[in-house]
Amino acid sequence: MSTILIVDDNPMFLREASKMCEREGFSTLTAGSWSELNTILADRLPDLVLMDIEMPSIPGHRLGQFIRARYRVPIVLVSGHSEDRLKQLFSASDADGWICKPLTRDKLIAAVSRFMDPKPDPSKDEGKPAAAGSRPTVLLIEDEALIASRIESALAPTSEITVAEDGESAIEKLWTGSYDCILLDLMLPRLSGFDVVRHLMMRRPELLKATVIMTAAGDASLQFIDANAIGRVLRKPFDIGTLPGVVAEVAAASR
Repeated sequence: MSTILIVDDNPMFLREASKMCEREGFSTLTAGSWSELNTILADRLPDLVLMDIEMPSIPGHRLGQFIRARYRVPIVLVSGHSEDRLKQLFSASDADGWICKPLTRDKLIAAVSRFMDPKPDPSKDEGKPAAAGSRPTVLLIEDEALIASRIESALAPTSEITVAEDGESAIEKLWTGSYDCILLDLMLPRLSGFDVVRHLMMRRPELLKATVIMTAAGDASLQFIDANAIGRVLRKPFDIGTLPGVVAEVAAASR
């Protein structure tokens, strides 16, 4: 089981953040001070550190530098500062990412998906890609019905399309179907696009390069997408008329 270390001097935040992490299947360690942090790291190295910036004595964005001097572990800054201020502090730190409070499930899963090494499922059942030369099979994951309809219309002449309206149904279809390209909106109801990305990392990593992220999300979310690990990122709004070419290119590269 992967372990998340939460560093914050607010006991209530530590409790609530720990509960959230544990509900998602992670074990947790908590530290409310520099001395507690030192004691924990001397005994056990976590898989991810969520570090509050407003720590006493040494601010969290400086604490990360002390940690990195001895350990190689992903660090995500967590703060109640404004996004602009937090981005400034992050740029002067040795951390990997940042989260504006409140910490939500979507933000947690985004950080975990980007920075925590997945533990692949050895029992995964990989689907077979379509035969070369056939119409590419596309899984379109989009909760906005109008946008989904327009994308379907644009792709129908050249692709076989399956539509999922939320992250939960998308993951179910990924278990049972075979796809050459995945068009994925990040902001979905129930399970988010980051849940889908994490599912791919753990059970269908061969499909990451076949995945095209479609999103209107800003820097706070897009920082958790590794552009080198996936096929493409399209910032909304984009020209839907370009999608057949994007799908053809990504599908050909994934076969």
